[in-house]
This record gives sequence, structure tokens and C-alpha cells, in this order.
Amino acid sequence: MSEARPKLSRWLRRHSLTLVAALGGAAGVAYAAGWHKSETTTPSQVVTTVKIQEQAPRDTQQDTVQIALVLDTSSSMNGLINQARSQLWNMVDQMGKLTRDVNGKTRGVKIQLALYEYGNDTLDPNTGYIRQVQAFTDDLDMVSEKLHGLFTNGGSEFAGQAIQVASTELQWSSDPSALKFVFVAGNEEFDQGPITATDAMQAAAKKDINVQLIYCGIKHPTWEAAAKIAKSDLMTIDQNRVAAHIPSPQDDEILRLGGELNSTYMAYGAGGASSFARQSKADMSSAKMSPKVALERAQLKSKKAYDNTSWDLVDAMDKNSNVLAETSDDKLPAELRGKSLDEKRALVAANTAKRAALKSKIAQLEVERTKFLTAEQAKHTGVPEQSLQTELMKTTKKVATKKGYKL
Repeated sequence: MSEARPKLSRWLRRHSLTLVAALGGAAGVAYAAGWHKSETTTPSQVVTTVKIQEQAPRDTQQDTVQIALVLDTSSSMNGLINQARSQLWNMVDQMGKLTRDVNGKTRGVKIQLALYEYGNDTLDPNTGYIRQVQAFTDDLDMVSEKLHGLFTNGGSEFAGQAIQVASTELQWSSDPSALKFVFVAGNEEFDQGPITATDAMQAAAKKDINVQLIYCGIKHPTWEAAAKIAKSDLMTIDQNRVAAHIPSPQDDEILRLGGELNSTYMAYGAGGASSFARQSKADMSSAKMSPKVALERAQLKSKKAYDNTSWDLVDAMDKNSNVLAETSDDKLPAELRGKSLDEKRALVAANTAKRAALKSKIAQLEVERTKFLTAEQAKHTGVPEQSLQTELMKTTKKVATKKGYKL
């Protein structure tokens, strides 16, 4: 028996990718990820992973979380924009942890983001100096690209009108269980422009949209009054505060694995190539901002919230097992063209297994990093950080809890 077990282990490791293709779906990925997780993984550990999934079954359906970020881009708001850029990944990571129990199953969420700017003198005055930068999308790299394209100038900040426009112009979910938010940040009087706070909040309330006001500075009476009408707490932040980065022993390996994840993506469709390039661009933009931002992006890329079904075959196959059969060769990546359907499936399965293994390693490193950071942060006392991200999460948790979500 002692000699047979190592032989079986070696055989299974050697042929695990083939078994992935045969098993298919989540079972195959979980199996391969277990075998490729590390050299010390044992069969009993793989079985344990499957048992945990059986004890807490995941619902294949997802709830919707829609967030419209409405940012003041007048002359003095560079700090706010930089916070939005730098905290995007961690914010989505935290939002992606929302779950809701439905009929004995745990249901996760899909996150859609929209982006507006207001108060910039380069914008059309006929629209109230308001511009939809990005409609609702689950392409987080696209949102990042649009955020990095914002700049500040001038200033006529019609916050009430911006709320009304976002509430009426976007395609909001009609699902009563969906979480819908308009997050508005600014630093001038709220009651500028033709739309009153009452009219703005009524437009949002008609669609069950929660409006959260974030004032960049010391509390302002017009924003406090608007927050009361919105039935929310006014949040205040120091827009110029930059979150400190605490280096950890896990940082370099998390960044390396995050970069390696890109090699598992298989771009398809008309926009696949540009989306693949955008992914690398978002990596570079994050690294340029700070090590902290780069790490948070790498960690997010290992989570379900970072989903690229619209252009990546690995993610697409998880949602639709027939996508390869339904996609013509000229819309597939070069390495799949001219191959049989079984050969295509085997190649996608190999990348699926590789990605699952990389994500598993990042997840373990993240646990270790979090433990390290918690211990380091406990050594320091001071005023708790108040940033765009922390204030958004306070509101999200409060509203989500009322609808039966857990975070």
C-alpha cells in the first residue's frame, strides 16, 4: 500500500489536465487546482476542498450590485480622482465578498460600475457640465482606463443635477434584490444648479437607488441638508490623503503570480485583442501608482469579482460550455484556429487548470499577508483612515444588510 500510493499520486499529477478536460466544469477545475496547488498537496487535501464546497453549495445565479461613481472634476479635485484610481481594485474586491443565502444556497454577486464626471468647465454647459464617462459595465479594466483619462479644470458643480442624470440615464436593474448606489463626491456647495436636492433624491428613490454623499473636506451645511433628504449619513474625507503601504514578505510573490495570471487569458471576439491589451495596461497603471495599488489589483485578479467573460474564453466557458462551438475560428485566438473542438476544449481546460492553481496560490499568500499586516497595524494607533473606499464600504454594508446580504 505504501508503494502504491506514491505511484498513484504521480500518475494522477501527470494526467490531471487530461482529467480536467474529461470532467469539465467546476469539478475538473477544482480537481486540477488541488493537484497543481503545490508539491506537498495530498489527495486527502483535494477531497477536503470538495467536501467544503458540498457543505456550502454555491448558487449558479448571481445577484447584481450596481454602482455609479459621480466625481467632481473641478480644479481642486485631483486628490479625489487619484483616490478613485488607486482604490478601485480594493473597493471591488470588498464588494465582491457580498453574499446572500437563497433557498439553501449561497449566492454571490456580479458588480457593474458606471462613471460620471461633473463640474469641469471643458464639459458642455447645456448638460450642466455633466458627462457620462462610462455606462454600466463589468469590465473593470475599462473603468480603470476611463478613470486614468480624467483631468480637472474650472468649476460649476451641479451635484443635484448629476444625481438626477445618473438616476434616469443609466440602465438600472429592475430586480428588487439588486443593490443600487449613486456615490457622489464633491467639495463645493451642493445647492448649485437647476435641480434641488429634493428633486434629485426623488429621482433616485423611484428606482430604489441609494444615494451616498461624500464631502471632500469639513462638513458643509448644504451637503448635510442633502444627506438628510437622501436618508443617509454624510461622509467626509481628506481627498489628498494617501494610504500608507506596509511591505510584507508575500508582496513580491503575489505580484509575480498576478502577472503570470495574464498568460492564462485567451482573448476572443471582436474586442478580445484590445481588452487583453487593456488588462496589461491596467497592471502597469496600478504599478505606477504605488506598490499597494499593484498588490490590491493582483489580489483582485484572483477573485470571482474580476470576471472577463465578454472577451476571455476561460471565463466564458465557465458561463457557457458551448462557447467554443458557437464561436467561428476567425474570432478565436490563433492557437485554437484550425483545431478540432476536442483539441480546443483541451487547450482551454489546460489554461483553466493553470489559472485555478495560480489563484489558489495567491489566495494562500493573501491570507498570510493579511495576518502579517494585521499584526503590523496593531503596533500603531491613530485616527482611522477615512478615504473614498472606506466611506463607500460603510454605506454599502449598511444598505446590503437591510436586504439580507452578508459581508
